[in-house]
Amino acid sequence: MILLTVIMFIVIIYLIYKRYMEKKRLIQLINLLKEVELGDYGKRGVIPPNDEYSEIYYLINKIIRKNQNDIIQIKRLNQRNKRMLTSLSHDIKTPIASLLGYLEAIDKGLVDGNEREKYFKIALDKTYKLKEYINELFQLLQLESGEYILENQSCNICEETRKVFISWVPILEKHNIKYRVNIPEESIVTILDVKSYERILDNLIKNAVIHSKCREITIALIEKEDMIQIKINDDGIGISEDSKDMIMDRLYKVDQSRNTQGSGLGLAIVKELTDKSSILLKYKSEEGKGSSFTLDINKAL
Repeated sequence: MILLTVIMFIVIIYLIYKRYMEKKRLIQLINLLKEVELGDYGKRGVIPPNDEYSEIYYLINKIIRKNQNDIIQIKRLNQRNKRMLTSLSHDIKTPIASLLGYLEAIDKGLVDGNEREKYFKIALDKTYKLKEYINELFQLLQLESGEYILENQSCNICEETRKVFISWVPILEKHNIKYRVNIPEESIVTILDVKSYERILDNLIKNAVIHSKCREITIALIEKEDMIQIKINDDGIGISEDSKDMIMDRLYKVDQSRNTQGSGLGLAIVKELTDKSSILLKYKSEEGKGSSFTLDINKAL
């Protein structure tokens, strides 16, 4: 009888203790969720791994971490969008104001004859540049939103590379820029989205010619055992150490004083397209000595 009483007493004590610990765990859980609700995503629930509530705490901690990462990404995106809007306010308003000035001068008859024709050509040129800027902006936003769909196909990368570079030859010759090309005559097959590859190569050449202000540019296609390397080298102004980590950011310009020299979108588009196309992009540069961009592309199996 005494033994039974002792056993019952121990059981009651155990149940009371268990109930107390359960209540304590629930209070801890409620307090944790309240703190998270108030925006404190740095909090984590701590509980022994063998506790019956451990799985619940694990799932809650997982949700908190995910929400914390999502919030960090949202904050970064908001900061980038604010910088973009600030840049857009200048990069769009300024050419529009200039364009209106030329068109108003023509409309009001303030210029005539050859000068009128000159004003018209300047206005037309600014319109084309503004159109190009807006197209680049929408393409970048499409890439970042995940709406851009790749259309991969088998192609001869030597021929595709040659076609893009040939389209630049008249511009290079017009600006007295020397060029060297080393592209194999034979066919090297790979699988990629041709339009994306053309845009990547086009933007890299444009960056060297227009933004880097090079006097010589070299493009080489090198075949390796399981991949192809495309190298674009220039002897332009190069990139300073302070700017190297930011040149792929949208709307970033190495020289902020050269507001009219480009949109700052070209290399950002290159970065997005290479990431989506599984192309490894590498670059190195030295201020005053030029830049080198390398594309590593897998061969077709």
